[in-house]
Amino acid sequence: MIDLELKKGDVVSIVGAGGKTTLLNHLSNKYSRDSSVLITTTTKIFIPLNYDYLYHDIKILETVSLPLENSLYLVAPKYENKLSSLPTKDLEELIKYFDYTFIEADGSQMKPLKGWNKSEPVICANTTITIGVIDLTQVGKTIDKNFIHRVELFCKLVDKKEGDIITIDDYIKIILKKDGIFKNSKGKKIIFFSKVDLVTDLKIMEEIKNKLYDENFYGDILEI
Repeated sequence: MIDLELKKGDVVSIVGAGGKTTLLNHLSNKYSRDSSVLITTTTKIFIPLNYDYLYHDIKILETVSLPLENSLYLVAPKYENKLSSLPTKDLEELIKYFDYTFIEADGSQMKPLKGWNKSEPVICANTTITIGVIDLTQVGKTIDKNFIHRVELFCKLVDKKEGDIITIDDYIKIILKKDGIFKNSKGKKIIFFSKVDLVTDLKIMEEIKNKLYDENFYGDILEI
């Protein structure tokens, strides 16, 4: 069980690759048991299943009773077969009515790693916590456009080329460099290592943690 020790009113933006939606679903379901929760995106996401309430626009406030209690609302306009971002003004208005807000604020085309362009991630100004999700299973694998979103930008970030091997030091660069996973971030920073259960050598994770602490990473580190 992941415990972020959130406070009422927290707005959590989730960025990175390799587990964002899974984390989003886990947190939103957990906190909606006894609070009102808003889920949305500032990019584009696939339409999730098994949500009781799905609204496409700000008109949610005209159709539900306020204040909201113990409810989970996913609010985003439909764009083809996905959900897209609300206008900034509408999102900021909605947030005020919920105890917690969880935002998928980055896209990776379902690939485990990525590089970031100038407009990514898209962080809401109300964000109090930014969670960077990193798939831990890629250490030792080859840099390949089939598994890395925006591979050219990834290579520039870690100073390598396609065909090179991904190392622990590359993960450190992803986390610490200004154009990495926390670019545009706001509030508290949390690194979330995903797919730890699939990693055969857990020393990898400990080494990354130690190097981050040596570099005075200012944030928390979680794993699942």
